[in-house]
Amino acid sequence: MLITFSGLDGAGKSTLIAWLRAALEAKGHSVAVLHMNDDVGVYAYVRAVRDRLLRFLGRPAPPPHATPPDSPPGPRAGARRFRHALRRIRNALVWSPTVRWCVYPVDLLIFAVYRLYLEKLTHRVLLMDRYFYDTLVDLSKDGPRPRNRLLEVLTPAPDVPVLLDVPPVRAFERKREYPLDYLERRWIAYQSVFSRVPACVRLRNAEAQLAQARLWRVVTEHAGQAVPAPAPLDRAGEQQL
Repeated sequence: MLITFSGLDGAGKSTLIAWLRAALEAKGHSVAVLHMNDDVGVYAYVRAVRDRLLRFLGRPAPPPHATPPDSPPGPRAGARRFRHALRRIRNALVWSPTVRWCVYPVDLLIFAVYRLYLEKLTHRVLLMDRYFYDTLVDLSKDGPRPRNRLLEVLTPAPDVPVLLDVPPVRAFERKREYPLDYLERRWIAYQSVFSRVPACVRLRNAEAQLAQARLWRVVTEHAGQAVPAPAPLDRAGEQQL
């Protein structure tokens, strides 16, 4: 079974994934968790090679995710300007729509291999922290593009596609990693992309117990008798989300 989680930064994806993984494992199911940006695809492999090279040279690795090109830069002066220029070049390549369109089909093939091994050969439930839908949001936040529809057709539909539909203001208050106007544009893009995702599960995630209960019900209904009734929900989980 493939269960994917999408949504704004600060929507609570990581906490909900951790809860679902623990709940499934408590019922005797083997679970694998992959992060779309860190574990799957060309960019993930390039970053892994870069980080190993930097460790070999004794240098610290840069932040795990490139800053979106339309996010305002932090304060800089003197020698920082050169690093800022290099960072802008890197981000221009990473966030280039043309590059990402070319990489997308390759990532689909890589992900197909992951699914074959994890779901079919080792019989694990695969939880994805972000999915190709989030990449489509990256490519759609400035407006719909006809070429994106082709990528949508190529994208395999998850068994349970989850969108944590948290308002931009709330996501910003939780994490404050990106500007509010940037989150608002992404939220609009999420609404557009997921309006075409079949069997999309929208979780408001305002109350942890309600979000957990609905998610478990959907997973149980999809798996039939393969997943027993959920464990009792606790207050600790509610405090984490």
